[in-house]
Amino acid sequence: MELAMKAWLNGGIVDWMEARVSPLSQSFNRASAVFEVMGIVPAANGTALVCLDEHVDRFFSSAERTFMAIPFTREEIKAAIVETARANSVKNGIAKFYAYYSDIDVGPVTPRDVSVAVFCLDYGMLGVNPDKYSAPVKVGISQYRKLHPQTAPVHAKVIGNYVNGYLARTEVRRKGYDEALMLDTNGLVAEGPTSNIFLAKGRCVETPTKENVLPGITRRVVIDVLKGMGIAVNETRILPQDLCEYDEAFFSGTLRHVQPVGRIEDIEYTCPGPVTKALTVRMHEVYEGRVAGFEGLLTYL
Repeated sequence: MELAMKAWLNGGIVDWMEARVSPLSQSFNRASAVFEVMGIVPAANGTALVCLDEHVDRFFSSAERTFMAIPFTREEIKAAIVETARANSVKNGIAKFYAYYSDIDVGPVTPRDVSVAVFCLDYGMLGVNPDKYSAPVKVGISQYRKLHPQTAPVHAKVIGNYVNGYLARTEVRRKGYDEALMLDTNGLVAEGPTSNIFLAKGRCVETPTKENVLPGITRRVVIDVLKGMGIAVNETRILPQDLCEYDEAFFSGTLRHVQPVGRIEDIEYTCPGPVTKALTVRMHEVYEGRVAGFEGLLTYL
């Protein structure tokens, strides 16, 4: 795909094709890069980045959890994201940014230099219809368990962690499902490969605890929005055999703010149910900057 697009690389705007890394690099070999994905939305007062501070904070947290020192400040990374989004005239899309080791690694070497690359992509530029991320899905429970916190930094967005979710998604799609649901190593419901799961019973919503899942930024927004709507939210341990006790289910994530779940294995849900419908409407309003108390989530370009 040939795209006329700019990227930010180690301090300046370049043609996006200049942001390259060798297959022999340490981060390619060891999957040691960290990254973030953030929404860019057409809000009421102009194009805005969603939860910029939170995503940049987690970017640095992921680096710290993997013993990586990012050679730029938080303010420099924020400015780089804004500059790149403007350079590509993004109106509705995503920002994706990475910190990685470009050192050549053909053996047990200690990585030294950290590079940072920022990409801002418009859905139209990519030929992607964002509505597909809110379409109802059929979900299968994967045989692959979510990584245990004592085996990898599961609360960090590390490239290597995502092989786990990739395998889970590939497995269930070959069985005819749209998306995967993963259990943790104790057999409790954890999350999707790239999203958090919520289940509703009446006007009460439950979601797994944060022990073994990535505490998604959209997850936190969803919880706050639901509470603002007068809907109780409980973070709890959920057994797979208890999934049949709920009326509704939905995923949340950067791309899929709210994605209704029609079925998990042979359990069917109201799709979308009343809670999911109401939340979807309110989340659109939040991301348009039209809900009091949530305006601070948006950073306008």
